[in-house]
Amino acid sequence: MVVKKSQHLNSKYVWDYRSQKVVPKPEEQDIADKIMSALLLGLAIPAFLTSPFGLYALVHGAVRYYFRKSDFNREVKRLQRRGYVALTKTEKGWLVRLLSKGGVRVKQIMFERLTLPKEKHWDGRWRLFSFDIPEEYKNARNSLRFKLKSLGCYNIQRSLFAYPYECKQELRLVVEHYKVEKYTLFAEVVEIDVDQELRKFFGL
Repeated sequence: MVVKKSQHLNSKYVWDYRSQKVVPKPEEQDIADKIMSALLLGLAIPAFLTSPFGLYALVHGAVRYYFRKSDFNREVKRLQRRGYVALTKTEKGWLVRLLSKGGVRVKQIMFERLTLPKEKHWDGRWRLFSFDIPEEYKNARNSLRFKLKSLGCYNIQRSLFAYPYECKQELRLVVEHYKVEKYTLFAEVVEIDVDQELRKFFGL
């Protein structure tokens, strides 16, 4: 991913893709985490944008982040010192590449901030997630169960959970985090004995 700059601006902004406007960047968003998250999407794919607002632009598809020069340089250098990214000078700007250590860090951040999607309209399907994890991995099993509950899944039985909306990608991240992929199973059903119980829990 290539970053290109124009002039200097005193504020931090992000590109709101729906409104097609540059808007102030929320203060709670961490610059370093956003840089690595964007790189995880694009890796070292060349992508840049010349911003009329005088900002560094980190762009990949619909994902666009803008940073002040000083903020971006400070955080990228810090990430480089930690072994998270590598920098290469090109004619178009700096090529920023996410290293394997940085990828591990990004996935940890994604895991910690993970939420399950909620839709305006339910399609009538229940997403079921079950696991049969051996006793030797009981710590991972207990942690997985706790995580699923904290994400809002309904615990039908001890090792069977339900959720009304598509969440396979998010739950895959969870099982990969605990390294228990081969002991888990995803399924979708339209009929289930505890349908009314689930509807009540999820407010459907």
